[in-house]
Parts: sequence; structure tokens; C-alpha cells
Amino acid sequence: MSKRRTRFAYLAWSVLLASLGGADRKAQEAPVEDPLVRFGLHETTGAAAGYVEDRACRLCHVDLFESYQSVSMAKSFFRPRADRVIEDFEDNHYFHEASGRHYEMRRDGEGYLFSRWEEDAAGSPINVFEKRVDWILGSGVRSRTYLYSTPGGELYQLPLAWYAESDSWRMAPGFEGADHQGVLRRVRRECMFCHNAYPEVPVGSDLYGSSQNYPRDLPEGIGCQRCHGPGAEHVRVGMSEPVDFPRLVRSIVNPAKLSPQRRDDICYECHLQPTVALFGVRRFGRSDYSFRPGEALNEYMVPVDVEVEGEAREDRFEINHHPYRLRQSRCYQESQGAMSCMTCHDPHRKVAVEERVGHYKQACQSCHEPDDCQLDAMTAEASLPESLRAVAAEDCVACHMPRRRSSDVIEVTVTDHRIRRQPIGTELVAPLPATDPMIVDVEILPLAQAPTGDVADLYRAVSVARAGGSSSLDTLEKLLLKLKVQAPEPYLDLVRGRLQKHQREGLDRALAMLLTVQPQSAVGLEWKGLSRAQAGQREDAIALLERSISMRPERPEGWFNLGYLFLGEGRYREALEHLKESLSRRDNLPQGWYHKGNALALLGDHEAAQEAYLRSLELDPDAASTYVAVARTALKLDRREQARRYLLHGVKVSSKPEVVAAALEELEAMDREAEAPKAGGN
Repeated sequence: MSKRRTRFAYLAWSVLLASLGGADRKAQEAPVEDPLVRFGLHETTGAAAGYVEDRACRLCHVDLFESYQSVSMAKSFFRPRADRVIEDFEDNHYFHEASGRHYEMRRDGEGYLFSRWEEDAAGSPINVFEKRVDWILGSGVRSRTYLYSTPGGELYQLPLAWYAESDSWRMAPGFEGADHQGVLRRVRRECMFCHNAYPEVPVGSDLYGSSQNYPRDLPEGIGCQRCHGPGAEHVRVGMSEPVDFPRLVRSIVNPAKLSPQRRDDICYECHLQPTVALFGVRRFGRSDYSFRPGEALNEYMVPVDVEVEGEAREDRFEINHHPYRLRQSRCYQESQGAMSCMTCHDPHRKVAVEERVGHYKQACQSCHEPDDCQLDAMTAEASLPESLRAVAAEDCVACHMPRRRSSDVIEVTVTDHRIRRQPIGTELVAPLPATDPMIVDVEILPLAQAPTGDVADLYRAVSVARAGGSSSLDTLEKLLLKLKVQAPEPYLDLVRGRLQKHQREGLDRALAMLLTVQPQSAVGLEWKGLSRAQAGQREDAIALLERSISMRPERPEGWFNLGYLFLGEGRYREALEHLKESLSRRDNLPQGWYHKGNALALLGDHEAAQEAYLRSLELDPDAASTYVAVARTALKLDRREQARRYLLHGVKVSSKPEVVAAALEELEAMDREAEAPKAGGN
């Protein structure tokens, strides 16, 4: 929509509201109504305050709003519905050879139903897990993944994805190998931050260390306000009478009017991700939903870059490398800020397929003269196929920004935004194996005013710790002591790292540091309780966990850990009640179902115990101890064939087949003993 049409829209509303306003002045007793109320718009409060539904933008910016609906960002996240279906539900079965599991996605009315199962020795389905899809993540231009929610509001990713390039179902990125998280990969706020608009949640609920819960109703897609800022005040001013135009302009962010760095920061908040292996760290004290367009990105987060063993940095290519690779280009570096994402991409509209070659050529020729292209010389030694040579003279991108396969999402090819002078052949689109890169160094990405010295080292250490690396924990502890950091976030990382690595001595020090900085940390008290339990101080552990639960009752971990402690103390009914509370919040917790089964079995309810054990196996088919529990309970219920079936399968697929094999041998010994008198009688 042109500036002139936009101004006409404002004036039209102004005239309309002026006429309405005249009537209002005649009836002075009528209260002044909030324009948002008049149009049925809700203004958000809490952690992301001041936002309105995106439909408010359509009241004035009709053309921009309508064209934006075809852009991938607008379709990045939504509930399943018939008008968004692009998948093939006829050829909807996929067998993942690496894990030996079967996957299927099928239509279920307006929604989708996901299934995963294995096959037992007889070829029958076993450990069948089914779940309705609650959310779809991804426009489908490249791929789509599928999420489900728990009763407590957590989101989890399902392992199956749809890939538009091959029109096929395959494993989602990160699930390609035999050892993956199955149906238990949690979708954290750090991920959702870039895949959807901000939800309406209470202040502080999006701070680091807070529960990863989402409200039942979420925005659908990345809307206008992620780039333009909260729009409630803008709509309120625009719909008031008379319209204060200077205030109207000030009440919203126009990225094109910002400095080059602030303009780019809006894109970089999501698209500048040097590696999927390590997230950039939010600045300590900043909550996930606190970034606003127009502020400096480096005041919100500290992006990190990595060095991967055996791979030069300029050769690394991941699916979200658009600005990262563009910044390596001579074109970008010599433009001194003139070149940006918006040089080629209008965020408000999707370029039609038939217009793309000309559109991007025009962008290139805004700097380069047509005669600059030395096509014959540049392609003489390049392994370009004849089909590409035929279009190269007209299609700048085909030669200088080729499509290639990304190392982290191996089922798709995307445009490499590192602009090359010399064309490259088609070898970059060849299939790639799934890899697990070995990171040998981490550094702070050199953005304006990036941290330096000890502070930079602190953020580097935190980044490694959050990725599960233990090598940074000692460095992290030393830096926290040296810098006397008062923010709780890095202490949470230190405690979690020590706890996961079972570093007993270091754990007590880390807990003391955390609880000095944040004495009322519910997570810290819970972890201190676990430490006391490991030391045999069970009464202290129970008291600490009870205190933690009273502070953060929404956390399923607290209820589970206390239930587990009660189980060890022989307090079976209390254990059962706490495990039920945990599962009422997170119903996909396999350990919760397993220990619920143990509590029920100890209370003599073997039928209910078996149901709990089988539910645990549906979620985690690798758990050897659960196969043994199923078999023993089946024997108590006089279901010998069920016991044998699960033990035979467990020997084949569990993470500790020797444990299941011992139970199977025990069962077979019992069978031989039972048959012995018959043999003797003959």
C-alpha cells in the first residue's frame, strides 16, 4: 500500500470519527470510549504488554495486511485446519530404519493424529503411542513439524516432519539417528521466540529458569508487531478523534526509518543464528519476550559463533544462516550498511515465482552494471550444468547465491546468502548424512558493543553449559566468583551442570552460590533437596522439596521428585498422590508412569500398575527396567504370554538388553521347572 493510500485511510477514519465525535459532543454525558473496546480489540498485559490482535492492522493497512498473509512468517505457527493442508495423507507411513520404529500421520476431522509404534517378534504393533497434533510449526514452503501440548501447558515436538521439496514424510531435524528424544523433545521459549508472536503471559513467567508453560490460546504466526513493536497505542491514537498524526507516527516503529544497525537487529533477532548447536544467551535479567523493535539487539542477547572440528567457518552452512552468510559477503561488507535483508526482501509480500529472477536481478543491478558480469570467464572452469549456463545471463542468484543443502536440516535445500563471485557447481545440493558436529571453540559474535574480557568469557561459558558441556563449569564458577555476578541465571546453569554430571562437591558449592544470590529460588531449593537425598539426608530433602512445591506448584518436577522420595521411604500412598499430581501437569513423563506403577504394585493394585507400566513404555520404549516390571506384573495377573512378549521385545530394543535378557532367562527357567514333573512322568 502506498504512503498516499495509507494517508487516505487515516483521513477517512478521521472524517468518519469526526462525524461520530460531533454527535458525542452533543451528548456530553456519554463517557469517552476506548477505541480498542469499540472495535472489540484486546490489549495484552503481562510480560508482552501493549499488543493487539493483528486484525487491528487491517483496519487501515488493508493491502499490506492482505499481502503479508502469503508470507511464510505469517504462516509460521497455527492450529491444524482444513484450509492449510498440504501434506499427503495417502502415503502417510514412514519406517525409520535407524530406530526400527514406524510413524504415521493421518487426518482426523479438522485435525491430525500422530502414531508411533514398533513391531514385536510376531510382527504385531507394540508400544503404540498416539497423540493429536495441537499445533503445526512451519509454513510448509520447506517443511513442517508438529507439536502437542501437555495438561500443564508445555509443548513437545513430534519426530515426524513433512518436507515439501520431496513431498514426503521423513524424520524431523535432529531425529535422524537411532538415538533421539522420541516424543519427548520439549519446545522451549528460546525456540518459540522465533517461530511465533509473543503470547500473553504474566510478568516474570518468561524469565530464565521459569517453567516452560504456554497458555492454551496462542497467537498464530509472526504478526506485524514483531517488526513494528506493540501496536495498541498506535491503534488507539489512529482511531481517536481528532487524530494526532505526530503522536501516531511516534507510537509505532518503522524499520526503514531506523539506523542501519537497529534496522538489521530486527531481522537478526531470529535470523542471525550462527549455529543451531548453541543458542545465543539472553543478557542476564532479560526475559524471553522483552525484545522490542528499535532497541539494540546486543542489549537483549549475546550471539555466539563456533569453530567445528575439521570444517572451515566459511564452509559451514545451516538452514538459518541467511544474515550470517550475507555478512561474510564482500557486497555486504563494502556497502557500509546500505545493503540489508530488505535490499532483496520486502517483508510484506511474497514475490511471485514468475517474478523472482527479474526481482533479484534488479536488486543486484542497483549496485552492479550489467556489463560487470563476465559470464564466459567465470563459468569456464565451473562445473555448471548446461541448463544453468542457459539462464545464468539473466539469473544472478543462480550463479552467485546458489541453493545448497544445509547440514542441520538435511532434507531440504535453501539459498546460500554468501554472495560468491565465482559460480559453484551442483555438488552442494547432493544428499548429506546426519552429523553431530564436534565444537572445539566458542566465541562471541562481533556485533556492536558485544561484551569483552571476562564478561565475554562468562557468556561463552554459560553458552557451553546450556548445551550440556561440562568443560566450562569450572571456568564458569571461577568467573562468577571473580565478577561477583548478582543475576541468578548463570548460577542456575552451574548448578544444573554439576547436578547432571554428578559432581557432588562442586554441586554443594554451586547451590550455596545460587541460594545466596536468590534465597527464594524454588528450583534451587528443589535441587538442594535432591542433593540432600543423594547424601542420605531424606528428612531434610523432603522438607526442601515440600517448600519448593509450595512456591512453584506448577512444576511437575517437584511433585515427581517428592513422590519418588516417598516411594523410597515406604510411604506408598503419599508417593502415589504426588506422582499423580506430577502426571496431571506433564502426562508424558515416562518415569512418572513407571514409578506410579511401582507405587500401585506395592499397594497391591496390579491391574492399574500394569496400565501405568505400559503407558511408560509407549513414551519410552528403550527402558529396560519397565519391560521387566511389565513381565513381573503380567505373571502376577496370570498373563504369561504377555510377559514373554514384552521380554522378547525388550531384549531386542531396550537400552540395556542384558537386564531384560536376565529376566527372560528367569521366566524360561520357571517354565522349564514347571514342565519338569511332566517330563519325569513320561
